[in-house]
Amino acid sequence: MFLLGHSCWSYLISKATGQKLNVNLPLYLALLSGVLPDFDIYFQPILQHHTYTHSILVLGPASIVLTIRYRRLGAAFSTGLLSHLLTDSLVGDIPPLYPITDASIGLNLGIPGPIDTVLETGALLLVAVYALKNGDYRQFTSPDKDSLPMMVTLTSIVTLTLLYAGDNNIPLAAFAFSRRALTLISLGHIFQAGALALGTAQGLRAYLAREQDGARGQLPSR
Repeated sequence: MFLLGHSCWSYLISKATGQKLNVNLPLYLALLSGVLPDFDIYFQPILQHHTYTHSILVLGPASIVLTIRYRRLGAAFSTGLLSHLLTDSLVGDIPPLYPITDASIGLNLGIPGPIDTVLETGALLLVAVYALKNGDYRQFTSPDKDSLPMMVTLTSIVTLTLLYAGDNNIPLAAFAFSRRALTLISLGHIFQAGALALGTAQGLRAYLAREQDGARGQLPSR
């Protein structure tokens, strides 16, 4: 699955888990958690993509440690992290017991393809609805200091996409619009990137406003 689907499904799953556990997982972490397993792209060719970070033998213990360390917040975050394995196994396959064995399992429904397109763009629509319901949309519409970390999620998605395309000699612009399914998913990525950029800008506005208020408070009185 592409990063659009991974981030959107991790948001939906981790946020729903957080609601059940009475903990509010920050928006940027909910989106980022499902992207983290693809961070192995940063370490190619030292670390082969789709191996260690796509194994339950690695992500399982990591999730346990996060839950023990951060309790309910860690548990919610971990469900988003593990959602990566679920979504990848739907449209493709994963090596769940790597490095013991590189045998892969999955439904291989196709990527890109009709089902993958529905899963990715549909998840984006569900995220929009859920954000309206739980109030996360406010981080995009008004200055909020909690919006600034969206820069991390935005940077991760953009750089991972560029690095993956570069490592595999994929002409990204031509590839993104080469098929109808890819066009829809690409437009989804563009919309998501625009929203994250807007959220980052709102966070920056809040930060600058706080700095200006602090500077005024330090001015000598006459």
